[in-house]
Amino acid sequence: MSIKTLFFALFYAFSITIICAQTQLLFSEEEKKWIEEHPIVHFGYEPNWPPYEVYENEEYSGIVGDYVKLIEKNTGIDMRPIPGITWEESISKLQSKEINVVPIAGITEVRKKFLSFTKPYISDPLVIVTRKDYQFVSDLTFLEGKKVCLPKGYYTVDMIKNDFPKLNVITATSIKQCLLNVSTSKADAFVGSLSVIDYHINAYGFTNLKIASPTQYGYTQMGFAVTKDWEVFRDIVQKIFDNLSKEEHNAIKNKWISVNYDHWVNKRKVVKYVMYIVLFFIVLLLLFYLWNKALKNEINTRKQAQLELRKSLELIQQKNEEKEVLLKEIHHRVKNNLQIVYSLLNMQSREVANENTLMILSEGKTRIKAMALVHQALYQSNNLSKVQMDSYIESLKNNIEGINQSIDKHIEIKISANNIALELDKVIPLGLILNELLTNSFKHAFEGRDSGVIIITLLEKDNGYYFEYKDNGVGIKNTNFSVHKTLGMRLISRLTNQLKSEAIIKNDNGTVLSFSFN
Repeated sequence: MSIKTLFFALFYAFSITIICAQTQLLFSEEEKKWIEEHPIVHFGYEPNWPPYEVYENEEYSGIVGDYVKLIEKNTGIDMRPIPGITWEESISKLQSKEINVVPIAGITEVRKKFLSFTKPYISDPLVIVTRKDYQFVSDLTFLEGKKVCLPKGYYTVDMIKNDFPKLNVITATSIKQCLLNVSTSKADAFVGSLSVIDYHINAYGFTNLKIASPTQYGYTQMGFAVTKDWEVFRDIVQKIFDNLSKEEHNAIKNKWISVNYDHWVNKRKVVKYVMYIVLFFIVLLLLFYLWNKALKNEINTRKQAQLELRKSLELIQQKNEEKEVLLKEIHHRVKNNLQIVYSLLNMQSREVANENTLMILSEGKTRIKAMALVHQALYQSNNLSKVQMDSYIESLKNNIEGINQSIDKHIEIKISANNIALELDKVIPLGLILNELLTNSFKHAFEGRDSGVIIITLLEKDNGYYFEYKDNGVGIKNTNFSVHKTLGMRLISRLTNQLKSEAIIKNDNGTVLSFSFN
C-alpha cells in the first residue's frame, strides 16, 4: 500500500469517527443514573387527539407516539401509557404528582407553575370552526354572546373565558363531540388546533363545517412536560429532540398528516369531481370573455365607490374633530360659568357677618366647585365622555383641604380608585356625595383630636361599582338617614337614589358609608 493511499484511508476513518461522535447522544452521569433508576415510565395523554395522539387497542400512536418511540430507543426506558385515562385526569394527576409525565402539552403560564417543559417541538395555529352557512367570523370578538364549545381540561377553556368573558363557553368530553355540537347547531363555534380539526373533519365526515378564521392567539406552542421533581428527565428528552434534524422532525409530522388524507380518499367522489371540473372548465372557456368584461366594469365601479367612501370618511372625521372641539369648549364654558358663580358667592360671603349664613355659603361653594371640577376634568382629557376618578377625587380632596386649611389638624386622606372612569351622569352625584362627606369629616369627625385618617375606596364589583367612605373619627350618633334633617344628609340620600342605590351608614371605629351602583 502506498503512503498516499494509506493517508486517505486514515483521513476517511477519522472523518467517520468525528461524524459519529457528533451525532451520538452524550448523557451526564446524573442522567445515566436517572435512566437506570427509572426503567419504566408511565405517562398520561389525550386518548383521542389525532394526528398527535391516538390510543386504540391498547396501543399509543400518532405524531407524539413516534417521538415517544425515539425516547425509548435512545434511553432504553419502557414508556407505558396509562390505560383508560382522559386528558382532564392527566392534568389533575400531574398537579397531584400521581403521574409525572405527559409527552405533549400546550405551554402556558398556569402550567409552568407545576410543570417543566422542553422547548416547543410542535406548534399548530389555533383556528375557529363554524358551520358553512354560519355568519361571517374573522376573530373571536365576532362570537360575543354565542356558544363556543371546548373540550374539558383543555387550557383553551380558561384562556378564552378570561380573555373573552362575553363568549358563552360550554364544554364537551372530546373534540369529536365539540365538532358534532357545532355541526348539529348545539353550539356556534369550536376553537382548536388546525391539524387536529382537519383530521376530524375528514375522518368523521363533518361536511357542513368550515375553518372560519384564525384566532388572535396565533400558534400554540407545545412541549414535552414533566413535574418539577423530574426535570432531569426533561433534560434527557431535550437532548434527544435536539439531536434530531429538521428533516427528521418534518418526516414524523408528514407521515401522519399524509395518512390522514390518503386514508379517506373516495375514488368515486374523485371521478365525479374530476368530471365536474372538466365541465366547469369548458363552460369557463365559453364565458371567459364576458366574465373578463364584467370584471373590468366591477373594478371601475369599486374604484368609484372607494373614492366616494374615502371622501365620506374624511368628512366624518372632520365632523368628529369639530364635535370634539365643540364639546371641549362647552365643558370649558360650563366650568368657567360655575367658577363665576363660585366667585360671586365668595364675594357675597365677605359681606356676611352671620356665622351660620357664612357656613351655608361655604357649603354651597364646595358643591359648585365639585361640579366645576368634573367639567374641568372632561375638557382637559382626551376622553370627553368619561372622567378618570382617581385624579378627580384627588382634585376634590385638594379643594376641601384648601377650604379647611384653617383647621389645625393633621388629616390624612387615602384614595383607592383603581383607574376607574365614570360617565358624567355618575360622576356629578358621586362627586357631590363625596364633597358632603369630606366637608362633614373636616368639621365634625375629629373634634377633640389632633389628627385623623379618611379612606376613600371605589372599585369594580359584580358588574358594577362599590363606593366606601370611612374615617376613624368620633362616629355618627344615628345611622338612620330618615332621622337626619340636615341638608348634607338629605343630599346624600337623594343623590344615592339618583344612582339607583341606597347608602348604608354605620359606626366602625368611626363613620363608614357605602353603597353599590351600576
